[in-house]
Amino acid sequence: MIMPLERLTAKKVRIADITNGEWVKKEGMEPSFILTNYKERISRARVLGTVVAKFMREDGNFGSITIDDGSDTIRAKTFKTVKPVEGIEIGNMIDVVGKIREYNGEVYVMPEVLLRVENPNLELLRALEIHKKLRDFESGARGEPVDVKEDVRKEILTLMGEKSISYNDILKKVDASEKDIEYVINELLSEGICYEPKPGMLKKI
Repeated sequence: MIMPLERLTAKKVRIADITNGEWVKKEGMEPSFILTNYKERISRARVLGTVVAKFMREDGNFGSITIDDGSDTIRAKTFKTVKPVEGIEIGNMIDVVGKIREYNGEVYVMPEVLLRVENPNLELLRALEIHKKLRDFESGARGEPVDVKEDVRKEILTLMGEKSISYNDILKKVDASEKDIEYVINELLSEGICYEPKPGMLKKI
């Protein structure tokens, strides 16, 4: 009896997790995958980012968009048709679900679903989801209890809003130790979620 193939879960990841991972080519019915730096296998991915480039071949047989999520860029490619990317424009934020593929050294996404995102809060929510997953992986590998300081992280991001905020104001308004606040801020900076427009000031990207 032939068992139906189980559809692999599309894992929410940063683009850098894909581009910095190792491409593992499998033969036969076993799907190829990206092995991330934290040892997760990704055959289908879900990435959220902004379209920074678009190309459609005149004969309608190929189209691509380049997506940037702040960690890196990746192309989503369509073959034999450009319909999936016709309504997508540069500057749009999109949520992409698709299979990971590799050709001539380039890892790309073959999109199954392309959704335009209108709510900017979804980008923050996705970043928090991925952050928690990465911390869980790290803590599990060390055998330590998971302590992701999510409350401090959410409070700082809420304070940032759309405007710059000073480090001193964060210290005054966030109910946490200076050590924990500094730790979370350094994480946000390293993940590209915020930046310092000038010394002592923070702003969400």
